[in-house]
Amino acid sequence: MNLKVDLFKNVIGSENIITEVEGLKRYHCTTIPEKRRIDAVLKPGNKEEICEILKIANQNHIALYPISTGNNWGYGSAIPVKDNNVILDLGRLNRIIEVNTELAYAVIEPGVTQEQLYTYLKEKKTGLIMDPTGSGPSCSVLGNTLERGYGITPYGDHFNAACGMEIVLADGEILRTGFGHFSNSKVTRVFKYGTGPYLDGMFTQSNLGIVISIGVWLMPEPEHFEVCFFGSDEKDALGEFVAATRWLLLNQVVKGSINIMHRNRILTLMMPYPWDEMNQRIPLDDSISRQIAKQRDICEWNGVVALYGTREEVLASKKVIKRVLRGKTKRINFVSEQLLNLVEKYQWIMGPIGRMIGMDIKELIKVLRPSLDLMKGKPGEVSLPTPYWRSKKEMPEANINPARDNCGIIWLAPVVPLTKEDAEDYISIITPILNEYGFEVCITFTAVTARAFDCTLPILYDKADEQETNRAIECHKKALKACMKNGYIPYRFGVQSMDDIVDADDVFWKVAGKIKESLDPNGIFSPKRYSLR
Repeated sequence: MNLKVDLFKNVIGSENIITEVEGLKRYHCTTIPEKRRIDAVLKPGNKEEICEILKIANQNHIALYPISTGNNWGYGSAIPVKDNNVILDLGRLNRIIEVNTELAYAVIEPGVTQEQLYTYLKEKKTGLIMDPTGSGPSCSVLGNTLERGYGITPYGDHFNAACGMEIVLADGEILRTGFGHFSNSKVTRVFKYGTGPYLDGMFTQSNLGIVISIGVWLMPEPEHFEVCFFGSDEKDALGEFVAATRWLLLNQVVKGSINIMHRNRILTLMMPYPWDEMNQRIPLDDSISRQIAKQRDICEWNGVVALYGTREEVLASKKVIKRVLRGKTKRINFVSEQLLNLVEKYQWIMGPIGRMIGMDIKELIKVLRPSLDLMKGKPGEVSLPTPYWRSKKEMPEANINPARDNCGIIWLAPVVPLTKEDAEDYISIITPILNEYGFEVCITFTAVTARAFDCTLPILYDKADEQETNRAIECHKKALKACMKNGYIPYRFGVQSMDDIVDADDVFWKVAGKIKESLDPNGIFSPKRYSLR
């Protein structure tokens, strides 16, 4: 153990310090083609230990890189932006501090996973559900909130559903945001903004402090819940779906989000790359893609929206959705949990019927069940097959971990105005670039507001193939540059791309830099993470 790391032994004990190569392997695993030198990993168990660690780090100018669970797949996982950081693994801080069933909120620490929060809410019969992301059960709720991530329920904007933070600053002081700094406050978790400057946003996508607890608003279990699936193969389907999405959200017919997915993206969820059909060639030929999609009854463009509320509300929303999509879809189906339960129970009867109409009932259930569960607040692994698309390794049936399995995925997630013209413009920009480098265009448009899409695009590659990995790097760089040039700025960046967003001449980053100098003068927190220093 080197001298610098030795300084932390008396604070957290040598058993909570990792320096050996074998122990550090887990922190080096990532789905992006980047490597970092990691000096050590510290695993504190409470805020008092964190404060002591910060004193030592400041005195010795040791750079720390805090992580929650380190499962930030496609953006860097646990690796820091720069070399020679000490990872501050907050996984041991995993308490669910409070759940208020009457006011529908929880207070949690960084190590609380989606699975842990879901299980707690279910076992305690709270009548509340969380908004999970597709990143899987093992990912941190707090970590995704600080990245301003999204789900699909009415509480899908995770930062918007956060209320009150507890933050350890570089000098060891504890900052409580909103009303939390008032000792007798009864309203810390029910009103976000408090009195005076609103500081919470500064500690998202930044390197200004360590958030050690956060309030999270939860959703009451809906009286009724159905999912609408729709699709079309028509040439102008995307434009029609975009217009319908905008109208439904602006008029608040839909409470949650609406997803529009290209067939290629759905194929990555349902199967590995069709090497045999393609005779080992890449990228996936459009005609083969269409052929497989037809066999699996997947349209060119496919939409999904979940409906939550009373039976009357959901019934009214269904009527409006049918009216708005009339004449624009090849099909529109509404699936309730009751209907899916019935199909599962009687699939031995449904199977022959399905074959008669060209549908594989077992395959349908395999996709629908985890999808519905996710939209009802149960985290699952339905989205995790995507990183395995080109991997030669077989995906495990459970405990899926793309970073551990050396899968290749780099996310590009620009924000695009919710218009037909912008959606088509974005596609026209990125398609030739991905084609040039030999990758499939696997787009999802997620309506994160009534006015904007988050257009998640995974660059999927075989990380075991050095040439393909190098092409993935260049493809991502070129696609990112093209999106930025045309005004479609990603809402979040991977660790490999921080220099692409931070501009020393931009007043915004100058102001952020002054805040950094004030709060972290020695620059010990996550150097260069969304920051000039």
